[in-house]
Amino acid sequence: MASVMQMDILSPDAYVLQTDDVSYIEVETTNGGLGIFPHHATMVVALAQAPMKYRDSANNSHYVYVDGGFFEIKENKATILSTAAEAADAIDAAKAQADLERAQAKIDNPPADVNMAEVIGALKRAQGRLRTLELAGSRAH
Repeated sequence: MASVMQMDILSPDAYVLQTDDVSYIEVETTNGGLGIFPHHATMVVALAQAPMKYRDSANNSHYVYVDGGFFEIKENKATILSTAAEAADAIDAAKAQADLERAQAKIDNPPADVNMAEVIGALKRAQGRLRTLELAGSRAH
């Protein structure tokens, strides 16, 4: 059996994922990409709004959209704390596309009372969710 680690992904209102069958994790930090194998040294990093990838012991890839937050690896357990996270199979593609189009329309023609930081955040979330779906569709990664 391959060497594995435990991984938990939590958001304020849900346990998004809990598994003890992870052989590799790839996350996007605020400073760039990071790959983690079992028994990695203890560390904590800030996460970007981006898809993350993990592999199970059978080497199957899985994707989760993480809306920023923190990643900790300690004692062979990875913990991701995020304001929101969604497994690729839980993402509604039509809703994500509509969110992207709505945010882009507000950027192209901003209403007088628009909070541009919120609109840009919504655009990045929609792009990240769609990218997660795209990655999950191509298992070659």
